[in-house]
Amino acid sequence: MKLIADSGSTKTEWALMLENGEVVSSCLTDGLNPYHLTDKEILQVLQVQLKESFRACATVEVVFPDDITEVFFYGSGVIDAMKPKMNSLLSQVFIQADVHAESDLLGAARALFGHKRGIACILGTGSNSCYYDGEHILMNTPPLGYVLGDEGSGTDLGKHLLNALFKGLLPPTVKEHFLAWSDLDYPTIINKVYRQPLANRFLASLTRFITHELSVTENAKFDTPAHDIHVGLDMMVQECFSNFCLRNLSAYLSAYENDEEGLMPVGFVGSIAHYFHSQLEAVCCEFPLHIVKVMKAPMSGLLDYHAGK
Repeated sequence: MKLIADSGSTKTEWALMLENGEVVSSCLTDGLNPYHLTDKEILQVLQVQLKESFRACATVEVVFPDDITEVFFYGSGVIDAMKPKMNSLLSQVFIQADVHAESDLLGAARALFGHKRGIACILGTGSNSCYYDGEHILMNTPPLGYVLGDEGSGTDLGKHLLNALFKGLLPPTVKEHFLAWSDLDYPTIINKVYRQPLANRFLASLTRFITHELSVTENAKFDTPAHDIHVGLDMMVQECFSNFCLRNLSAYLSAYENDEEGLMPVGFVGSIAHYFHSQLEAVCCEFPLHIVKVMKAPMSGLLDYHAGK
C-alpha cells in the first residue's frame, strides 16, 4: 500500500492507495510543517492522530502502519535542509516502508504535469513557483514570504485590498461594504496586521470579501456604482497576478524555450487560483503562458501520478 500526504501548516490530507491505484481510505490530520513543530509534536500526529483517523474511515482492513510499504509526503516547509528530519520521523513510524519527504512545490508540479514539463505555481495563503522538467525542479524563484514577496497570494490580495480601501483607490461604497462585512475598524485592522501573530492568515482571509463583491456585482449594468466596484476589484486582482507573473515567472520564460505554439504550459494549485480563475486567464493571455490546469488542491493529481496514470 502507498500512503500519500499533502501537508500544509494547518492541515494534512492523507490517502491510502492499493497497488492497483484504488484509494481505500482518506482522512485529515493537523498540519506537519517541520519549521513550526517539534519532533515530538510531529510523531504525536503520525502515531496517534493519523492511526485513529484511518481506523475510523478505512474501507478495507489495514494493519497500521505495518501494511504500508511506501510513503510519499509532500509538505510546506520541507526544503532540502528539512528532508532528512522528515524522512527520519516518518521512518520511525512506518518501519516497513520506503519513505520519501518532498516539498509541496514538487507535489504541485507532479499533480499538475505528471511527467511532462511546465511552470508549476502555488497560489494560496502564500505563493511559490518553479520550472519543472517532468522529473525535477530545475529553477525556483524565491517567493520571499509575505513581507518581501508572495505576489499573487491571498496575503498579497488582502494587503492590496486594505491599501486601496483606506487610500481611496476604490469607490467609497466598497469601504462601507467591507467595514460592515468584516465588523472591523481601522485601529483593529492595524493591530491585527502589526501586533498580533499570523498576520498573513488574517490578510488572506479578506479574499472572501473580494470574491463576494465580485460575485454580487458580476452582472451589473455599465456605468453604475456596482459596475465600478466590479471593475475596480477585478483590476486590483489582475494587478496582483500580473506582478506574480512578472516577478516570478518571467525568469523561467527567459531561461527555457517555449513549446511549438510559442506558449509555455503553466498550472496552478491553491484556493486563490481556483476562486480567481478568470482573472488568472486574463493575465496569462498577456504573457506567453498557456494555462493547462487549475486545481484547488493537489491530492487528486498526486494520486494519478503515483498510480501511474
